[in-house]
Amino acid sequence: MFKHAMKIKLFFTAFLLTFSALTFAFDTPTEDFIDNNDGTVTHKKTGLTWQRCSVGQTWTGSSCSGTASTYYDFESANATTSNSFAGYNDWRVPCINDLDSIIEYSAYNPAINNTIFPNTPSNSFWTASASASNVPSAKYLVDFISGSNSINTNQGYASPPPRPVRLVRGGQSSCTSLGYTPTVDFTDNKNGTVTHHKTGLMWQRCPVGQLWNGVMCKGGLSRMDYNSASSQTSTLAGYSDWRLPTINELKSIIEYSNNDYATNSRTNSVIFPDAPADPFWSSSVSVYDPSNIAWIVMFQFGTPYPVNKNSNIYDVRLVRTALASDPTPTDLSTTISASTSSVKLNENLTYTATVTNNGTGTATNPTLIFYFPPRWTNYVSVPSDCVSNGRSYRCNAGDLAAGASLTRSITVNFAQRGATSIMGLGITDSVDTNAANNSGRIITTITQ
Repeated sequence: MFKHAMKIKLFFTAFLLTFSALTFAFDTPTEDFIDNNDGTVTHKKTGLTWQRCSVGQTWTGSSCSGTASTYYDFESANATTSNSFAGYNDWRVPCINDLDSIIEYSAYNPAINNTIFPNTPSNSFWTASASASNVPSAKYLVDFISGSNSINTNQGYASPPPRPVRLVRGGQSSCTSLGYTPTVDFTDNKNGTVTHHKTGLMWQRCPVGQLWNGVMCKGGLSRMDYNSASSQTSTLAGYSDWRLPTINELKSIIEYSNNDYATNSRTNSVIFPDAPADPFWSSSVSVYDPSNIAWIVMFQFGTPYPVNKNSNIYDVRLVRTALASDPTPTDLSTTISASTSSVKLNENLTYTATVTNNGTGTATNPTLIFYFPPRWTNYVSVPSDCVSNGRSYRCNAGDLAAGASLTRSITVNFAQRGATSIMGLGITDSVDTNAANNSGRIITTITQ
């Protein structure tokens, strides 16, 4: 990886490609920041407050003067947080996701909003996020030449180069305590998708080529080039607006605290179980060479990286923007039990069935249906909201909220010997994401 990174840097010559805002939408538009008029800005999207100048530079009221200080190791960079600025003394070295949030992919050399952060060095900046469990001192770096990330393992260098730092305050003070993509930030939609509350994005749990079996992803991966990745469509969970994610969207599911990078993907293993530690395509092209280069995320390391669009070895995970009009998924499951497994002819027994809504949305017009043998079943006691329909009884109640259950009991006796099968079935007018668990069945033996 690090040799490739050096090749990319050699490939990128030191000139700024000029594309209009009509060509590239801004990731960090100036209007997304509040100028605090004290050498700091607050990013509306994240709530983070940034020093406009790199450590070592001086804010003049309109720009940053002087040369940014650089540090050979993180400890030296972190020591700069002891100084107060703009009346605050809680400045810190940013986590990787903090610093990533101010990358401007529509700019190059430096890849940052130059109005908000003037005179930014085109260099890799320190973060406080650890990486690579087998290199305890390693930290993530954010490269503000192109917007890629790297890790300061010093591979490829005779001596480590010094790096600048930009301080931040607010947000998560620890870069590892809660993880970057905690499971509580996602809703499992019970249909092979999850919704990320922080971004409002709905993700397919499986990469293209694999299918969700209710527990994990099964099947082979479909690796492809950029054009094929960009044309991928899907109707998973009834939605037809699935698409290839942007680089910022794809970065939002990197789990940087997963340090077993030798074998594991840097993703939340509960939300994306057995995710491959592979590079994944994004839809974002490089401002340097948009015709030929696009961005990927290397999930083995948790780093974005520009590659040639013709490369056909990368995976795809599709995303869509969750809408307020989206139906909230339901998932009914049904169980049935009997007061005894064996009875005599004409002896009473009671069957109890329960339908539970395991989904995240309300099940409208839920119905619990009992199926009995039609000719030799005598009904002794039936709830008032259960209506006969030939060989079945249909029991209705009000809408069934997420996590709620509907339980009904029917007492019968049988006029014929042998083994008989009784079934309970739950149905709803809402879309049910897993019909396989809607029914339950039980066998009763009737003796002389």
